[in-house]
Amino acid sequence: MATPELPLVSIIMAAYNRALTIERAVQSVFNQTYKNMELIIIDDGSTDNTKEILARYNDPAIRIYYHEKNKGVTAAKNSGLNQIRGEWFTTLDSDDEMIPEAIETMMNIPLRMDPTVTAVSCNCFDTTTKAFAGQGMSKDQYFDVDTLMTECTGEFWGITKTSLLGNDRFNEKLNGFEDTVWYKIDDKANRYYIHKALRIYHTEGDDRVMKTKYNYGKEIRLYENLIREEHFLEKTKKYQPEYHYFLCKSGVVTMRSSSRKELADAWYRQLDPEKRTAVINLSHKYKGFSLLMKNLTALKFFVKPYVYRFLKKEK
Repeated sequence: MATPELPLVSIIMAAYNRALTIERAVQSVFNQTYKNMELIIIDDGSTDNTKEILARYNDPAIRIYYHEKNKGVTAAKNSGLNQIRGEWFTTLDSDDEMIPEAIETMMNIPLRMDPTVTAVSCNCFDTTTKAFAGQGMSKDQYFDVDTLMTECTGEFWGITKTSLLGNDRFNEKLNGFEDTVWYKIDDKANRYYIHKALRIYHTEGDDRVMKTKYNYGKEIRLYENLIREEHFLEKTKKYQPEYHYFLCKSGVVTMRSSSRKELADAWYRQLDPEKRTAVINLSHKYKGFSLLMKNLTALKFFVKPYVYRFLKKEK
């Protein structure tokens, strides 16, 4: 998998209990027409036979690391980022796959078209909808942060020059929210988009169905850590004001109801004065009111599935 005259591309693959899909994902890397790559696999404490499957691979271009216990996908990806040797990098989910020309097609942009490009994006093929997973782009083009954050929705993919990553890593105290890092990269990147589906985004399967239960403790940890991601909050406030308002409102209610008044104050200060509605002001001022709002939110979370089932039966 090595051709020294081409820049090395590092592919990071985090895996947890992916015995049924990881061989397909790895094989898609081996099938690439671009030949100077390394595959960094992080087994995040799998309890099925993922580890036994990975043990079959004996290739110098594959490096496999194991977490003794499951730490979560964010920590697993960080472990992979720490091992990058390539000039370029990407991540590939262990239940997805790349088409054979994926890396070559993207690398041709900086190698053959414009050497100033430092990030290349493409679309994904959604196996459920049989269509592009990313929306908002319709042709090959350069695009900036404004376009990315105001016009693009859904699932995109791509490669990034490693120098843009620097020492930034995903916040392991947050479940998801990888944009806390990607928004920093986007500010520095000269990005080009290829209007092709170069990654197969597998959305079928039971493990894709959200089965999350309401967890007040997790919500507290989310808002006590997300408030520290200042760059992320600046971006959402500028480009996604409704989402920013939702985060701030939830942050005020969650932190005030959990007796973290200083953090509730921090979320409250994120809001412009005209955004501080009566409900937010009461939640910020009175812990009892914030507890009421939090209980109403939890009640909606529990009741909504039952209402949905009832309506389905009535049809």
